[in-house]
Amino acid sequence: MARAGDSDLDFVVAAAENAGRELMRFYRASGDRLAIDFKGPRDLVTAADRKSEEIIVGALQERWPESCIYAEERGGSQDPGTDLWLIDPIDGTTNFAHGHPLFAISIAYCRQGVPDLAVIHAPALGETYTARRGEGSFRNGERIAVSTAAELKDALLATGFSYGRAEVTGGGLDAFARLLAGCRDLRRGGAASLDLAFTAAGTFAGFWEYYLNPHDVAAGALLVSEAGGRVSDVLGGSDYLFGRSIVAATPALHRRLLAELASGPPHPGPPA
Repeated sequence: MARAGDSDLDFVVAAAENAGRELMRFYRASGDRLAIDFKGPRDLVTAADRKSEEIIVGALQERWPESCIYAEERGGSQDPGTDLWLIDPIDGTTNFAHGHPLFAISIAYCRQGVPDLAVIHAPALGETYTARRGEGSFRNGERIAVSTAAELKDALLATGFSYGRAEVTGGGLDAFARLLAGCRDLRRGGAASLDLAFTAAGTFAGFWEYYLNPHDVAAGALLVSEAGGRVSDVLGGSDYLFGRSIVAATPALHRRLLAELASGPPHPGPPA
């Protein structure tokens, strides 16, 4: 795809919102209708995940038939050097399956491993977040910006834990406890894309998590950076997309979060 224009972004938003309407047909439905399967002991997939992905992938393939696509349920190439779409048809499937409203559709287009276009649609919240590289971040068409919090004591933070829980024994809970003691408060929402969107919009002053995948963070990372925040991996480098860790925060708090996380897993591998 050439450099994304307004019509391209509008098309992706429409695809996400179409998928979102389908998700709401399943939302708070019976377990039988959801057809819940398990990819791991805690990692759910539902009929709604598959239907949402089918709608989004079908739309993208029809408009850009030569595009490389990676979607969570169908897989695909994740070559960092490839221009590709990264799709999470439901980020926060566990929330969705339990009737919790914090779930979202996340779609990003990446050029050579760098997010270029982002759409995060939260149908139960009625919110759609968008960004294009170099053009700012928006929620329902209104420009958003990161928090002005400059001190940890003034910051509402967010984090998450992987289904494998490997970070719990690798120092993750220690960092959680230190940051909880020092910040205004701390949230664990269960959908990384929304945690990043809320960071971009100034609700959270910072977010970190280990063991995430590219489709979890690509769209949200672009939202944060375009809203004036800083995004890195937990070592402070630029490998947040494929490096399995992310730290996103206001410019004033990003370095402080990195310092607090330094005693955690130095470079996480696959969850145990």
